[in-house]
Amino acid sequence: MDDERPIERETTIVQTGNGGGGSGVIIAIVFLFLVGAIAFFFFGGYFEGETDKVDVSVNVVTPKIDLPDIRIEPPQQAQPTNATTN
Repeated sequence: MDDERPIERETTIVQTGNGGGGSGVIIAIVFLFLVGAIAFFFFGGYFEGETDKVDVSVNVVTPKIDLPDIRIEPPQQAQPTNATTN
């Protein structure tokens, strides 16, 4: 039983899209976010350094807490000895 049929080899190319990754989209989104944040701070006047107009008044009612006086004395340090050898 000789099988003398010719061997058929075919190349099949399957395309499922453009094959591009999504990293370019992520980089574009991060870039636009940074540009938007910088524009917000720049046009909002946050980079002008207007410290003369600061007027902050904070009035907070805090509870009065009475704590007993605690006196803690640290232990006395040992005096260094000056030992000399002759």
